[in-house]
Amino acid sequence: MKKNITTAILVSSLFVGGTAFAQSPQVALPSAGLTPESSFYFLDRLGENLRQFFTFNPEAKAKLQIEFAGERIAEIKIMVEKKGVNAKVLAIAESLLQANVAYAAEIVSEEKISGKDVSALAKTLNDKFDARDKLLEQTFKDAKAQLKAQRKEIKTNLLAEAHRVGDTAQIAVLETQLNDIDGQIDALGQKKDQLENSLQNEQNKIENEMSENDQKEEELEQKEEQELEEAEEAAEAEEPEEDVERPEVEEKDNKKDNSQNTNKTEDNE
Repeated sequence: MKKNITTAILVSSLFVGGTAFAQSPQVALPSAGLTPESSFYFLDRLGENLRQFFTFNPEAKAKLQIEFAGERIAEIKIMVEKKGVNAKVLAIAESLLQANVAYAAEIVSEEKISGKDVSALAKTLNDKFDARDKLLEQTFKDAKAQLKAQRKEIKTNLLAEAHRVGDTAQIAVLETQLNDIDGQIDALGQKKDQLENSLQNEQNKIENEMSENDQKEEELEQKEEQELEEAEEAAEAEEPEEDVERPEVEEKDNKKDNSQNTNKTEDNE
């Protein structure tokens, strides 16, 4: 009986304090733990609700929401890596992530209305979420890079070989896979933009409460990030598409060369 009680306490502590030890000076994501795909995900949510209920200081509660947001991002990362952007329960983690940031913004607003100076709190929350938001952006970039690598492998190797041997059935299968990958890449971009826009709306509410100097620094940083992202997109657009060598094209070229050689021979004669 004592052993069972000890086990229960350990399990409870994992759910209630699962993210407490996860942060590092390098701002790494916490362990995702259970994701919405698990039938026991409600236990994870229960643990968070308990932590939130027993956190009475408004500033600490706001910081807790950003911590929970980090766990939501970790869950999104796991699901995107395993099942792609079309994972059925991805929307659950996205919705909770938005709710976490919105609640943090709401606490800042309530504290300001009560007459408190919230500029330092807003700066702290914004910096913490910015670091985690960059990891969210990297998740989508990594997923896109992986899909593009798969597409390149299919086009330059598998599809080229299928054309070489004239395997029409395999060609059809590979072209279907390419279309599916292209669809996933498009969906990934749309999901990224949609999620970032919704999060930015809530984050703006926090940024607006920072000091004027901090807001200027944030605007400069966002401008630099935007320019870097535009440069990366421009570089991607300039990348040449992979060409697949088709035997029929080679055959036409060979016939053309043979015809030219024949004409030259006749002229010499």
